[in-house]
Amino acid sequence: MASITPPTRTCLLLDVDGVLLHAAGYKVALRDTVNHFTAQMGLPAWGPDEDEVSLFEACGITNEWDSGAMCLGALLAVALADAPHLRRGTLDETLAAVAEARLSLARPDFRHTARLLRDRQTDGLHPAAIYLALLGEQLSAEDLPLFSALLADVYSIDAPTTRVFQTHTLGSERFEETYGFPAPFESPSYLKAYDVPLLSDESRARLLDWHAQPGHGAVVFTARPSLPPADVPDRVLRGYPPEGELATELLALDGQLILMGQGRVSWLAAQNGRDVTAYVKPSPVQALAAIGAAVSGEESTSLHAAADFVERGLIGGPLDLLREGQTHVIVCEDAINGIRAARGAVDRLRAAGLDVTFEAVGISPHPDKRAALAAVADRVVDDINAGLAEIGA
Repeated sequence: MASITPPTRTCLLLDVDGVLLHAAGYKVALRDTVNHFTAQMGLPAWGPDEDEVSLFEACGITNEWDSGAMCLGALLAVALADAPHLRRGTLDETLAAVAEARLSLARPDFRHTARLLRDRQTDGLHPAAIYLALLGEQLSAEDLPLFSALLADVYSIDAPTTRVFQTHTLGSERFEETYGFPAPFESPSYLKAYDVPLLSDESRARLLDWHAQPGHGAVVFTARPSLPPADVPDRVLRGYPPEGELATELLALDGQLILMGQGRVSWLAAQNGRDVTAYVKPSPVQALAAIGAAVSGEESTSLHAAADFVERGLIGGPLDLLREGQTHVIVCEDAINGIRAARGAVDRLRAAGLDVTFEAVGISPHPDKRAALAAVADRVVDDINAGLAEIGA
């Protein structure tokens, strides 16, 4: 019987939310962001509950910058449908007018909003922008500027709900460090206060021992916003929310493993004159950059090499190391899109003639999610500790 040649190197890509961490902080921040504005409207605390947030995610609304603005948009639409004369020139003035009128409103059906978005998902448009288009079919021309200010550009810190959400998420002190202007109110970081590590102390120690062995490389692989690459001289941090770094700090992995977060990919997009959505997962670029970082320990060169490979078919930088021997890539994910992105990256490498194999470990204790993951993963386990034990890390 022919022997099986072991891989020359093994790359381990570890997702954060739902895998290394229970990301409760984002959900609490979303609820309290919506409640911040319901209070301004003189309404009860109607922020979305756990079931509604789960439905948002199931319908493809996975960023709270979208869902927070959409919830407020739904509330505002109900208020102005009941009392259109309360519309004012700005959002703050309109919310104050609603509060002064002491309207008795029915709570919007956020589930209905999520299902509408599920049926209208369009490539290249964020969910909040799709929701704005849906509202545009119902609103008067006079209402549209108000809703456009709320929903058209939720990925800007100038968006009202995004500014409040980021204050809760980062905490007011880190908000000011990140954006260079005062936070709208004092707040602790909800990520530090509410996120719960799922990686046990024992598993973390084993993981770091595995990572230190020759031929092994582990990378934290997340769509969370983060700082730019750590190996860029004189890097500019302004405008880069360190949410990935808050996660690695909580996990005691900061400085231990490379973080291939959205901020790294945003930096690359700015370097190449691209929109960040062209590079962040589910794009293969972020996964390829994570693979390059796992084999080389280099961040910025791995990012450039990933973009060069996807856009020009060039194999260079750290990805050039994959020409020698066999590389085995393992991804631990709780989302099918993350697995597909990593698998797509490996498929591209294989199509280029490189000897790269792939293994996906789905992570979730929830039956419905496990069933979805089973369709794309090689195996599904309850938690990251079981997953790392099975792969020997």
